[in-house]
Amino acid sequence: MAIEQMQRFNLITFYNDQDAVMEQLQDFQQIELFSADKFNKEASSFFSQMEEHPETDKVENQIGNVSWARSFLDQYVEKPGMIQALRQPLRHYTLRELSEHAHTFDWQKVYSDLRKQDKRLRTIEQERQELSAQEDELNKWQYFEEKPAILKTFKETRGLLGTVPNPELKHLKEEMGQLQNSYLETIHQTSTTSYLLVLFLKEKREEAQDILRAAGFQEYDYPHENKPAEDLKQVKEKSQKLAEEEKSIKAYLKAQKDNYESLGLVAEYLDSLLVRVRSNQYLLQSDYTMDLSGWVPTKQTEQLDKRIRQAVGEDYFLEFTEVKEEEYSDTPVLLKNHKLVKPFEGLVEMYSLPQYWELDPTPFMMPFYALAFGLMVADFGYGLLLFVAAALAKRFLHFKPGMKQNINMFQIGAVPTMMWGLVYGNIFGKQFSFQLLSTDSDITEILVMSVAFGFIQIMFGLGLKFYLLWRRENEKIKALFQAGSWMFFLISVAMIAAGMVLVPETALQTVGIVCLSISLVMIVIGGSFDGNTLVGKIGSGLYSIMDLTNYLSDLISYTRLMALGVAGGSIGAAFNLILSYLPTPARFTIGIVLFIGLHGLNIFLSYLSAYVHGIRLQYLEFFNKFYTGGGRAFKPFKSNESYVQVISEEKQQQGEE
Repeated sequence: MAIEQMQRFNLITFYNDQDAVMEQLQDFQQIELFSADKFNKEASSFFSQMEEHPETDKVENQIGNVSWARSFLDQYVEKPGMIQALRQPLRHYTLRELSEHAHTFDWQKVYSDLRKQDKRLRTIEQERQELSAQEDELNKWQYFEEKPAILKTFKETRGLLGTVPNPELKHLKEEMGQLQNSYLETIHQTSTTSYLLVLFLKEKREEAQDILRAAGFQEYDYPHENKPAEDLKQVKEKSQKLAEEEKSIKAYLKAQKDNYESLGLVAEYLDSLLVRVRSNQYLLQSDYTMDLSGWVPTKQTEQLDKRIRQAVGEDYFLEFTEVKEEEYSDTPVLLKNHKLVKPFEGLVEMYSLPQYWELDPTPFMMPFYALAFGLMVADFGYGLLLFVAAALAKRFLHFKPGMKQNINMFQIGAVPTMMWGLVYGNIFGKQFSFQLLSTDSDITEILVMSVAFGFIQIMFGLGLKFYLLWRRENEKIKALFQAGSWMFFLISVAMIAAGMVLVPETALQTVGIVCLSISLVMIVIGGSFDGNTLVGKIGSGLYSIMDLTNYLSDLISYTRLMALGVAGGSIGAAFNLILSYLPTPARFTIGIVLFIGLHGLNIFLSYLSAYVHGIRLQYLEFFNKFYTGGGRAFKPFKSNESYVQVISEEKQQQGEE
């Protein structure tokens, strides 16, 4: 349970073996590359920076094409539901398998076909929009039973089609009625507009146009040759054909599930290939050799040597060096913990990884987080349900490693939840006949227990700070006055409290007050170490007394352990009380449904609160006593696993996931 020890390595081999070496290292998945000139400052005398790989642009374009094809099919290919997808075992591939698939599957042909289908669908969509607009227009003129072009063939008469606003229609009719030998017919009318046929003598053109202009008449130039009803029928037939063609294309795309999955494998292969070709930025080269450097976990150095030998035989020079103290800030961090602790690494990563020289806080945080999680739910039934649900989920479903660790974390948290449920005597809001602590009558005791829990965790955090300072050279005085002083202060406060409450007839309270005074002096001295001048030392020493309020608020924060545990139990009991008022027949019918629904809601809220507030206690009250963070995560030279899980050939041979 610690941070994985790292070593730097430097590899020199023949330039012609570059592809074989990089493929082997990527399959190894246990190194992180950095620029080779950082390993040896004199390397620039013999090597030069390797140029960008000539295949980089080509691979990027291919990734773009495959990604587009996947996202295009994503709209049409049916995917399994969440449960169905989780029931399917995770697919694992080696780089060699991905490469073979990418070179045998004609993905370029599939891509070209999908581009063609996409273009046709876009064309259909555009044509349908145009036909829809025509249909809307023709719907308004379909009751004009002649070919509109005939209006232009009259010798003595002028015929027009057009529109006017509805409020002008009545006045227009009156005006046209007064115009000799004129005719006005309403072809169609909407809520705002009237569609009209107007006939008048050509010799009356000026008078008619004045009337029409005054009414806001907009002449309509009919764009077709046939009767509107006939054109409307043709437009509808075209729309129907386009709709059928579109349906046929979408059905064809829907059936491309195999190609969709194969494209995912190709995308994963190309993605891993891009990682390899982009690694040129870290490499140096001479006329015949290449120089490569990186980080490798110490326990993997022999395997790394073996991998390189497999790739190039004996034609290489490999050198390992220990990490120097001045390199700690740049050294990547890889956590290693027991399988019971590992699920909680995610909580530390959310906050910040430790720096290489720091302690990994995961194993120290894990028991406090799990106990606090259980204390904030504290129901045996809820804990048992979470434990069984997590076990069944892991047994019958298949999760990615990150999600599986989260489920493990909640399953571990279910154990203290059951434990505290037994202490409180709670099971689904009902109380056992026996209770060590009652959420109804022992509120004060639970409150004291919660604060005591916080006191222990804060003391533990200060103890870790004391240890971290003590193990450094020239920091032992700081350990005594900046960590030990606060531990002494908290113990003094506990002595005073015990002397006042538990053993008032003894001198414990007086001893506590004396110790408290001494600890305050030590705190001021410890705070003065942060000042650079005499005035600064006095100021920072006195200012450190202000941290008393921080420690007080830290202890008060732990009262949420009591509050949430009691609240969750009370809400569950209230639900049971409501259900008890139901008549017997309803209690065993709708009452069962309500019991599941109400307690399901309480379970969700209780676990959500326990998760969030548990994290808060670790981040704010515990970590700030000893933990700095800011470490850089180890980024292995491997595929990004965006589409499938990629494993090394060695793991595949061992049959491990």
